Amino acid sequence: MNDYLIFGASGLTGNHFLEKVKEAGASYHLFVRNNFVDEKDTNQTIFNLDNIRELPLSKNLVICLGYPLTFKELVKMDKKTKLSFKEVDYDLVVRIAKKAKDIGIDNIGIVSAVGSNKNSFNYYLNTKAKMEEQILELGFKKTIFVRPGHLLGPRDASRTDNWVKLIESLGKIYGPLLVGPLKKYRNIEAREVAKELFHAVNNDNYSSNHIVEVNEG
Repeated sequence: MNDYLIFGASGLTGNHFLEKVKEAGASYHLFVRNNFVDEKDTNQTIFNLDNIRELPLSKNLVICLGYPLTFKELVKMDKKTKLSFKEVDYDLVVRIAKKAKDIGIDNIGIVSAVGSNKNSFNYYLNTKAKMEEQILELGFKKTIFVRPGHLLGPRDASRTDNWVKLIESLGKIYGPLLVGPLKKYRNIEAREVAKELFHAVNNDNYSSNHIVEVNEG
């Protein structure tokens, strides 16, 4: 049995989470879109939206998946983008979780989004909240949702437009002014999100369902 079954290890947060797992000397298996060159074949399985192979039994399932969106699309998506986004961030995540529950995986940790709300008019936040709701209905022994703000870290050039640069620049100036309940909306390094997720999944005091609003400082 693996300690961790990880989806999304090639992404900003998932990659840092994998680093934490390795630092702890824990066992793991990755489900990836493309093979990791520096990983053993026995530690990874290729999957796609239409073909998720049988999951290996593990203590914890961690999902760091997310459809790549521009800042403009976070605010408002066209119909085609909505379908693609939902296919990954809702349909795929829920499908993976159901398969994990069916084989007896007890604990699940998922990267969601700050401000997720099923009553929101924003499609992104609405969909994230509905995903959380479906996961909770599966009844894992422990369910962790980490809700970060804008993630900081190296991105592909195609995902770093002028809006992203502006948000990150403004975050440096005005982030410290976001205090109290607004602190969770600060920009945050992906490695810090991974650290909080790793801690939450491994915290014995978290025995049921928990929302982790991550922030720095």
